[in-house]
Amino acid sequence: MAYDGELVKMQNGRWARFQRCQVYRPGVEDAGETMMLIAVELEERYQLLLDGAADSLAQYRFQGVPVQVRLDPDAQAITLQPETSTLAPAVH
Repeated sequence: MAYDGELVKMQNGRWARFQRCQVYRPGVEDAGETMMLIAVELEERYQLLLDGAADSLAQYRFQGVPVQVRLDPDAQAITLQPETSTLAPAVH
């Protein structure tokens, strides 16, 4: 299960970030409360940043160190950090 903000490398080799989006359905009263988690492909500058970090990420994981790639909130840089054992909240 993916979580909001998770970065993933898709089958086509491009990077995407999962984000929650509201679903609107005309004529349905509660449609604005329906949320979906979708993967949105990142811009080219982020593709280059993440491709550059992919080798470091692979090296850590090869050594048995579980790490995650995070895109900083200001979206200017990425960081590698240890994976946590906490579970992400479920998406309804």
